[in-house]
Amino acid sequence: MANYFEELDALRIAYPALTLDNDGYQELPQTVKDANADGVQLIEAVLKEAVAGFVRFQNFKPRKDGTTAIRCQTRWADHFTGVSYFPLDDFKPRSPTWHVNS
Repeated sequence: MANYFEELDALRIAYPALTLDNDGYQELPQTVKDANADGVQLIEAVLKEAVAGFVRFQNFKPRKDGTTAIRCQTRWADHFTGVSYFPLDDFKPRSPTWHVNS
């Protein structure tokens, strides 16, 4: 079983510029995305495997309680894509939200 938490947390640490305490619709600057394109690609590869309906990574989001969430675009329905926030801890294999597709 893959440990997505360890992979994503290691990428969060390796690419600190991809962490943004966004306020509303605020996005990472394009220069940051371009300079960290390899990191975005690695993060998206993990999220494509781990998140049903994953579309695009936006940023790591620090939370007031000291945890981190992943902000990304996901398909909510056939004709609607919207923002989703997933607590990084949800990617731990023992998390109550952990689900393995089989």
